Amino acid sequence: MKRSCEKSQLLFFVYIYSTIGQQLAHFIQSQTMSAIELLYRAALGTPATRTLIINAQAHELLTALNEQAQLELWQQFKPGYDALKGMGMAVSPALPSAGTPYDLILLLPAKNKQQTLAWMATAMQQLTDQGRLLVACANNHGAKSYEDALKKLAGKISSSSKSKCRIFSARKTAALDGHLATQWLNAGKQQRVESHGLISQPGLFSWDRPDRGSLLLLEQLPELSGTGVDLCCGYGLLSEKILRSSKQVDRLHLVEADHLALDCAAMNCTAWSDKTEYHWLDAASQPLPENMAWIACNPPFHTGQDRDIDLGQQIIINACRALKPGGLLYLVANRKLPYEAVLQSGLKTSQTLIEAEGFKVIRGIR
Repeated sequence: MKRSCEKSQLLFFVYIYSTIGQQLAHFIQSQTMSAIELLYRAALGTPATRTLIINAQAHELLTALNEQAQLELWQQFKPGYDALKGMGMAVSPALPSAGTPYDLILLLPAKNKQQTLAWMATAMQQLTDQGRLLVACANNHGAKSYEDALKKLAGKISSSSKSKCRIFSARKTAALDGHLATQWLNAGKQQRVESHGLISQPGLFSWDRPDRGSLLLLEQLPELSGTGVDLCCGYGLLSEKILRSSKQVDRLHLVEADHLALDCAAMNCTAWSDKTEYHWLDAASQPLPENMAWIACNPPFHTGQDRDIDLGQQIIINACRALKPGGLLYLVANRKLPYEAVLQSGLKTSQTLIEAEGFKVIRGIR
């Protein structure tokens, strides 16, 4: 009898803890709703006939949004673009023309504030009268700052917080500060930058100054020849210098995941249009031009706001495969990034040419 009672008590406590565990898991899940989901759920509750999403991200809720209204998506980053395409969504790497009106625009901020403010101004200009802009952002990614900016631009906003994110919106009315919108648009455009003399744009890697890693890599490059790749070329800092100094380069492939950056690179290398070829692709997962004599690379190691060492490693693996036997890889990276093992497995030899200012330049031979 005593043993039966103890067993009943045990089952009771197992049930209680199981129930509490399920409730806790549900609570945690509800508290970790991403800004993407928060934005898309808010849009589902906002009547619209024509909707644009700036910096669109793949999510299952897009299917419901696509059924609710005529939906247009904009995403200039190739992995994000491919994820949307994989859902069967129509998506463009170029923003619609200024004359295209929308009654609802959704916006997910970029990492760069100047770029995001330009997107906000673009959105407000492309809304119909009384059209609504919806913005969602994680608190630790600058949500309050963006909320204040939209209030300054639009005059009046609605705002709420949930799951460590903030969602806020504004309608297009006569209160819109057109002068401020023009300032933000101009500041976010492609522009020639005095510090490096090239055309660049806010939001691109080291857009307003030559990054020290790339300069260190350039100092270690010999005069190159034949056919090669500027891998993760950005706005073309390495390419422009290589083409200017290495007259024996027959062809240069510029590879970049950011469509905006690739546009700038093409403008910066216009003088060598007969030698250049541009590839908008995800260097971590898609095939690169093959049988290359050399590759120069300053690989990224962040995905959005988050550090991502695997990203750089996958790009290096792809780079090694793209070289012909005897081909050369010149790589610059943060000194602490663990790339040596990947290089040793993909190349015949590799050596560090220099370590300075927190960076290392490595030369490898396939």
